Amino acid sequence: MLFEEIMQVHDKKQVIRLCKKLSKSCSFTRNSDVTSLCELAYCLYISNDKENALKVCEHTNIDIPTKINYNIWDFILWIWGLEAYIYDEYGRTDDKKIRISQMKRVWSTPNCNDKTEDEMWKSYQKTANRQTFEDLCNMEEIAEEASMGNKKAENTYRFIALYKMIGYGVTGFYPALEENKDELEKKIRKYIMCLR
Repeated sequence: MLFEEIMQVHDKKQVIRLCKKLSKSCSFTRNSDVTSLCELAYCLYISNDKENALKVCEHTNIDIPTKINYNIWDFILWIWGLEAYIYDEYGRTDDKKIRISQMKRVWSTPNCNDKTEDEMWKSYQKTANRQTFEDLCNMEEIAEEASMGNKKAENTYRFIALYKMIGYGVTGFYPALEENKDELEKKIRKYIMCLR
């Protein structure tokens, strides 16, 4: 099983804890399980274990349901975003494009009967357009925690920000991230270095 294999090659407590948890329960319909999957994928990526991070991401290659529960699917989308990001790093452009098109399908899936896919996509784009670079990078929260000397909370905000910075940044759907692509990449590297 995937999680047992990962535990054999890692000694990081957080990775082992998540793998043990996911070995017992790994359902794509349970919020706690997909949250743990997302955390594990990003922990592995931050640890520079892209191969296992990609395996965890590819483990979530599931069908898109007709109704989307975003309490669950936000995490799956962040995992898929990391998958596309790793594909991009490996030069697997076609795989990246396929994954991003699937992400767009999720964001276009009507969450109620009176909306069309086009209406859902337009609604999603409005939300993406309102996001600022600073918000997506949790810059205010990190600065606030730094001013109080709370390194642990600072790093928690960095970790969570990577979900959006990587998971949304790779899609091209967030203007604030697209307009600041170079700065985004520098900030991703900086956050990862702080978390190692």
